[in-house]
Amino acid sequence: MAIDVEWQNELGETLARYDGPDLEASFVEAAPSSSVCLRFIDPWGDTTFNQQQLESLISELEAVASGSAKSHRLVASALLRFVAQARDQVHTYVKFIGD
Repeated sequence: MAIDVEWQNELGETLARYDGPDLEASFVEAAPSSSVCLRFIDPWGDTTFNQQQLESLISELEAVASGSAKSHRLVASALLRFVAQARDQVHTYVKFIGD
């Protein structure tokens, strides 16, 4: 089951939906134990990142995009493009919606 990702405003209204390659639980499970964001994405629940956390999330996605298995690189690159639009957008959040 794929994890959905949305960019939301402070009222929880959807501003954009991720439409890249499927984000599967295996992507999150492969996150390094030292990660401060990726490893906490809950494939079966919801995980929300605020503006301060986005910088760490982006850094971790950049690392995955430059060095993991090909399928994970593709997902990380697509997620980077999606998450980047939320950067520095006050009162908005990136929400990962699990099953």
